[in-house]
Amino acid sequence: MAAAIVVVFDFDKTIIDVDGDNWGIDELGFTDLFNQLLPTMPWNSLMGLIIERIQASISKEGSKKIIYLGDGAGDYCPSLKLTEADYVMPRKNFPVWGLISKNPLLVKAEIHEWIDGEEMERVLLQIIERISREEMVCSNSAQLFSADCKLQTLSTASHGASPQALSVTQ
Repeated sequence: MAAAIVVVFDFDKTIIDVDGDNWGIDELGFTDLFNQLLPTMPWNSLMGLIIERIQASISKEGSKKIIYLGDGAGDYCPSLKLTEADYVMPRKNFPVWGLISKNPLLVKAEIHEWIDGEEMERVLLQIIERISREEMVCSNSAQLFSADCKLQTLSTASHGASPQALSVTQ
């Protein structure tokens, strides 16, 4: 059932700015490089387009839901591309959360905020479990409905053409 879920993670802000152990990032010069290259990187400006491509791709495979997790301001545009069937998980007190909080009605997806890794894991697993339960209920309902339709189709298909109505005189 979980195959009907697409999870998109975009944590550039968290990884570079908030990582509790920046030794590796700092030692390799990635923090400075990240801040220098960020304005030139098309990734965040194109993330909305990437979400649209994901949506087009998964629409061919049937009903799928997107769960989008992000933290930076560049995650706001993709959040606006999500549908009512999708979920967005902005990290609380980070740029995307602030933008969504200003006008949450612009976001069609269901919003679930999170603060740290433990809460992110808990919220993400709850959403996946909920989607899986809903799919199971829909799948069971579809099987019952199709069985009823087959019975009705069989009973009407077994009859020949209806006889013409006869007029009765009094």
